[in-house]
Amino acid sequence: MNNIIIFSLIITIFVVLLSLILRIDQLKTDVYFMKIKLTAINKHVDLPDPINNELKTILLGLISKGEKIKAVKEYRLATGAGLLEAKQYIDNLSK
Repeated sequence: MNNIIIFSLIITIFVVLLSLILRIDQLKTDVYFMKIKLTAINKHVDLPDPINNELKTILLGLISKGEKIKAVKEYRLATGAGLLEAKQYIDNLSK
């Protein structure tokens, strides 16, 4: 009897995890297409790019001082980007 309960609990956990993984994958796809649409809207209404030369100069200055965390914060503040996106941008900029 105990084995049946444990087995059914494991199956339930597996199903829940699988559904969460599938939902997360769908959300990533949705976000990707939203970014594409927002980029098109930005071009259509001619919004300025938040990554201008002044911001790049500030970020490069922070990176050269070894203050990557401050550079990530500055990038996030200027662009509204998430932490991972900001870190990746700063890492690419520092190469």
